[in-house]
Amino acid sequence: MLMFLLILLVASIVDNQLLILIMLVLSVMAVKLQFKVFFATLKRMRWLFLSIFLIYAFGTPGEMVPPFPLSLAPSYEGLHLGLLQISRLLIALAALNVLLATSTKEELMLALYILLQPLKYAGLDVEKFSVRLLLTLNYVDELAIKGKTSFSFKHFHDIHRELDAMPTVDVVYFENKPFNLVDKITMVVMVFVLGVMITMGA
Repeated sequence: MLMFLLILLVASIVDNQLLILIMLVLSVMAVKLQFKVFFATLKRMRWLFLSIFLIYAFGTPGEMVPPFPLSLAPSYEGLHLGLLQISRLLIALAALNVLLATSTKEELMLALYILLQPLKYAGLDVEKFSVRLLLTLNYVDELAIKGKTSFSFKHFHDIHRELDAMPTVDVVYFENKPFNLVDKITMVVMVFVLGVMITMGA
């Protein structure tokens, strides 16, 4: 989970060449781990990709592309920014696919539970939030097993109703694990990257 967050942070500040390298590496990993799932995700996102590209291409001021009429021409700067944003979105999708392919739901919930601990002081019920999210994922899995592959917004109401109807005696256990050396190094790098982002934005 920390590596996933770090990748998103790094992708927002690196130059074009490194961004493309990160995108290619993560895409290859996602294809190797979850070929069908990754391509199905890309297929569902194709209209979003196209919308982002067109908005940046035709909505960013700059030098116009010559073959087009002046009033309808995209700009070179817009084409560049559109491709950058799509690359960052591809990185996020590929990294998420790798995360889901290499972690169980319980491990993801444990990671989320640990990372959200500081929000307890802001009034968030971290235990309840993590458990309900885990039960929600289990419910979605059951829908897939039953052949209900199309998940629509009406299912959120079904999830909420069934979770509230569950017996209160059910217990979900999280096996608490301490941060290892890689986790600590990742957190230090994340703080460094955040500092760089703040400095660049200043």
